[in-house]
Amino acid sequence: MSVGRNSSLKIEQEEDERDEHLAKWEIALLSSILLVTIFGNALVLFSLYLRRHRGRKKISRMYFFIMHLSIADLLTGLLDVLPQLAWDVTFRFQGGPVLCKLVKFLQPLGPYLSSYILTATAIDRYHAICHPLSYCSVTSRRSRIMVYCAWTLALILCIPQLFVFSYREVTPGIWDCWATFDIEFGERAYVTWYSLMVFLLPFTVLVYTYVGICIGVWRSNKMSGAMDDRTYIRSVSGYDRNRSSFVSKAMINTVRQTIAVITLYVITSIPFIGCELWASWDSEASKSSFASGPAFTILALLNSLTSCANPWIYLSFNRELRLALMDYFCNRHDYPQAYYGHDMIRRSNSNDTSTRASLMSRISRYAGSIRFR
Repeated sequence: MSVGRNSSLKIEQEEDERDEHLAKWEIALLSSILLVTIFGNALVLFSLYLRRHRGRKKISRMYFFIMHLSIADLLTGLLDVLPQLAWDVTFRFQGGPVLCKLVKFLQPLGPYLSSYILTATAIDRYHAICHPLSYCSVTSRRSRIMVYCAWTLALILCIPQLFVFSYREVTPGIWDCWATFDIEFGERAYVTWYSLMVFLLPFTVLVYTYVGICIGVWRSNKMSGAMDDRTYIRSVSGYDRNRSSFVSKAMINTVRQTIAVITLYVITSIPFIGCELWASWDSEASKSSFASGPAFTILALLNSLTSCANPWIYLSFNRELRLALMDYFCNRHDYPQAYYGHDMIRRSNSNDTSTRASLMSRISRYAGSIRFR
């Protein structure tokens, strides 16, 4: 959703041309991101379906969050990357005024939704690990409410797109889906607002919760180590020691998965958000050699990379999902016993711990969420 400085429509004719060689690289990159995003997230959703219907298991809180994160990433691919890919192929928007507003309304839905569901997941894991007693007394209804609130907020935050973008003549005989601002600082205000709501605010919450999670796991390990020493002396069977060790491993696995997801989220979001803020606040940005080079374009395109990498993180850290897929595709006859046996151990030892005609108009072509052409 990029913001372009389009208050003036006096565009030179040569600016309606583009670097075809760079455009081919853009199309190739977007096509790759789209295919991997759709395949990976469809695979995660299918594995959740297999676990639910073939394994006859209820969806736990963590898997509920993973399901909605995968849906958000899938929407990013279908509603953000796919329209941008078609736009890059045709160079100018060919859909007319109604489709222009519809596309621009839906493009930021995936990024907004992914950010807020990830934030809700972090809050849920924080309470599960740092406040386990209060967490056990709260039903899964609270988790569902947080996810539904994330959907509602994401849809509401997309509404300004309907007023910012319109299908208009950007140069004699050339029509495009373009953003205009009636006030001088409208572009800067909108870019800053988008950056705050889609990244900076969720990032602040994520840092707070994951630092708290790491501290909570460290304290838990320290306490379980002391308890293990006493339990080893008292207990002949050693059951308590094994139990505390298992809980610790489950917590660590949750922390690793969540930290991997948030690290990827930060790495892929910072280049795009940085380019947006720099191009809107620095009046000399359009004159920079970096801004006119291919590196700038590629960095802006990487905003959607997190959507194609997240599903592989989920599969890497969740053995149950991998087993469900292996059973379906490889016809492993011993899967049901191994699968259910693994689940029985988990249930007995843990309680849900798995946890602008200028530069800005250029960015609007490349960035997946806020393109203001």
